[in-house]
Order: sequence, then C-alpha cells, then structure tokens
Amino acid sequence: MSERNTRLDAIYAEAAPEIAEFWNDCREAGLEAHTEEATGAVDAEISGFFERLKALPDPSTDEQVLAEMKQLYEALDRINADLEHGLLETDERELLVPVFVAAAEACGVDPEAYDGEPGGEYREF
Repeated sequence: MSERNTRLDAIYAEAAPEIAEFWNDCREAGLEAHTEEATGAVDAEISGFFERLKALPDPSTDEQVLAEMKQLYEALDRINADLEHGLLETDERELLVPVFVAAAEACGVDPEAYDGEPGGEYREF
C-alpha cells in the first residue's frame, strides 16, 4: 500500500469513531434530522470519498482531488437539502471539513493554496 493510502486510512480510522460518537450524541439530544438513516447516508459518502481518493493515481493532481471533493460536497448538500438543511450545520461542518481537508492534504493538495479549504467553493453546508 502506498504511503498516501496509508495516511488516508489513518485519517479515516481516527475520524470515523469521532463522527459516530457525534451522531450518537446528536440523536441522544433529540435532534430530529440526525436519524440513523440520514447519518448513515453521510457516513457512506465519506467512506466512498476516501475510497475514491485511494483509487486516484499516486501522485494525483489537485484537479483530481478537487473533483472528488466536489462530488462529496454535492452529495452531502443533497442529503442536507432533503432534510431541510437541518443535518449539516456549524457543528457538523467543524467536525467534518477538517477531515476532508486532511485527506486532500494527504493527496498532496496544499490547503493554503485554497484559502485553507480546498473544495470549499463546492460546499453549501
């Protein structure tokens, strides 16, 4: 396995339990949009994003990585819109976006070249 893919696996392995705990806390707090179905759809998109990044050529170009980020953000925005924009808000953004930026950085993208958030122009939440 390439060093890049090892780094991507490590980022995902660290983030996944934190995300799961966050979803559980939201459900326990009674946040209606945070159903297991809704958060499961988000989790599936995140997992798919990491798998698509790992399938990119190594090294990959910024354009290739940003295309994957765009696909992820569009999918997350659709899920959020279906829930009247009540699923992915500030707390979720603060949890998830750094994970996505770290993944892009692991693929060689310099976040500072994108004002700290590669793919941010595609994110609506």
